[in-house]
Amino acid sequence: MPAFTGKNPSYVDSSGIPHLIWHTQYQNRMPTQAELQTWFSHPANGIGTLGGWHDIVWVDIDVKQFESQQSCDQRIADWLSQYPLLQQTFTERTHSGGWRLAVRVHEKSFTNFSLDGVGDHHMGEALGQGRFTVLAPTVGPSGKAYVNVQRVPPVWVERLDAIGLYPVSGRREQGHSRQSRPLIRSQLDQPGVLRLEDLATAKAQSALHGDSPLESRSHSLTYALREFYGWENWAAQNRVPMSGNAEDLARAAGAALGLDDERTERIIQSISDPEHCAPAVVFASGEMNAWKRVWNLDRQTYKALCPIELQQSMQADARQNYNQTFRQISPRKLQPEQRPNFKSQFSGKGLAQVSAKYDVLTQEFVQNAWWILDNATQLQFSENDFSKNGNKRWVQGQTYRIETAGEDLVVQAGDRGIILKAQGNTVVEEKLRKEDLLRFQAEVLRIWQQPVLALKKARKLSPRQEIELL
Repeated sequence: MPAFTGKNPSYVDSSGIPHLIWHTQYQNRMPTQAELQTWFSHPANGIGTLGGWHDIVWVDIDVKQFESQQSCDQRIADWLSQYPLLQQTFTERTHSGGWRLAVRVHEKSFTNFSLDGVGDHHMGEALGQGRFTVLAPTVGPSGKAYVNVQRVPPVWVERLDAIGLYPVSGRREQGHSRQSRPLIRSQLDQPGVLRLEDLATAKAQSALHGDSPLESRSHSLTYALREFYGWENWAAQNRVPMSGNAEDLARAAGAALGLDDERTERIIQSISDPEHCAPAVVFASGEMNAWKRVWNLDRQTYKALCPIELQQSMQADARQNYNQTFRQISPRKLQPEQRPNFKSQFSGKGLAQVSAKYDVLTQEFVQNAWWILDNATQLQFSENDFSKNGNKRWVQGQTYRIETAGEDLVVQAGDRGIILKAQGNTVVEEKLRKEDLLRFQAEVLRIWQQPVLALKKARKLSPRQEIELL
């Protein structure tokens, strides 16, 4: 499950249900016997440790940073021959073919390192205070086990550069550059898997770009971390596939904000109750608005995982908002002076929070357009009418054409041309009429009723069953 990637420690209980472990509390104490019994009640669970204990730093070298397994192993062999002291320290091979060495360091000032010089190619991470690392004989996500090569006490070194490890960013010499730190992108990006940073509020995301929305950088990072923790908890509780890790995002945000590694780790450790954190949108507005954020990001995930009673409640709310607003519109066509500025952002706002009546109507229209497109295989169109070309999809009816490429949505209406353009959750152009809104609402209802009407036509439904299904 993407929520349980190994970045944070986790365990499978005796019933086979996975649970995250918030490990910052174990920076200052050992687990109790009861905790150990809980964690190891299932034979599939492995072991790990935290950096920082007794000044231990775990030098983690990832094979994916090299052209091949052979080039990785050769570079490590050259490094070990150049620094023979490392041949006497604790050494393991990771499940993916990388290397992990333990050293005790008097002075540590960076995490990402290169073996070739300051600012050179990123080859691995020096995992110190606050970082978790998996150890042999744990079985990794690849299905292969971590393997111990040499189980001996870690050797002492003065500094990381004394054993040929150099900071990738050259931060000690150059300082932080906010503009050079883009929003972190997860390697687990894939359809159906939501990114943790996309779920977070705009305030939390701004910290990843180096902006401090609160009174201090520390406050901004603390807020962002609680938000990340909250969505991790929510996704795990609702079995929503998610990539990203709260503490990794916090470290990226800390670096973007110009905080040194030690200060960032202190802020991470200051969160004593990560398991009780909740997303801001849930805290302020309830569970329904969390699912609205999922709907905005991935409609298939929403349809598959959102409880049906919540989906029905959201549809009822949207329909009620639509009907209440639409009764107030008497002209056949919305006049130009009646149209709002549709370049306003809908991101981070639940439908119930959008107060402008025409914004509600237009957002309903956008949702209906997406729904029709997502359910196009149920429409009575020929094979030539419904097509897919890469990530571009469209459906053509007698009057309307709905087309999307990624998150860009375009709706055309016969000789009127384009009547709506949207990018993600932002409507950038609209020329909607009253009949457009009504026809799209009617089309959604028609598609929704199709399976029932087909059964009715085949005389497989009684009148009572028809009413219950509808």
